Amino acid sequence: MKVLRFIYLSAFCSGLLLAPPSTQTLAAEGQIVMEDLTPSQLRGEIKKIETEFYRIFNRSIEDENLAIVCYKYTPTGSNIKAEACEPQFVIDKRGNNANDARLGYDLLLTPTDLQSVLAAEYAALSAAMSELSEQSEYFRELNSILSALREEQENR
Repeated sequence: MKVLRFIYLSAFCSGLLLAPPSTQTLAAEGQIVMEDLTPSQLRGEIKKIETEFYRIFNRSIEDENLAIVCYKYTPTGSNIKAEACEPQFVIDKRGNNANDARLGYDLLLTPTDLQSVLAAEYAALSAAMSELSEQSEYFRELNSILSALREEQENR
């Protein structure tokens, strides 16, 4: 049984993987058993931890281009809104490239081309996240919880 124990830190929760006591004991102590979460609840927990993860990261960086921005959009061919979270440098480059392509100054980049063009920025983002992970136990815990929740979601 996978168990997440949520500890409230700065009005948000963080968690630790624990040994599996009884489900009633866990519920009484405010802990969550991942297998007991419905798919909707699991998505909600992922969203909550993701939001805090990005908030902590964005607060810690000086280069606003590395900030992670979450936004809602409507995918082509759908009426159902989805959410995406991307670094600011990706949003800026995609927008500039789309304008240049529309005006005939450049070719429209594919997602793979966009990643190649922005390789240096992605390396800087990775370095900033690694540095924060080394400095902040809270950030490492958020990352660990997020990984465990996403793994549970994939295994369903």
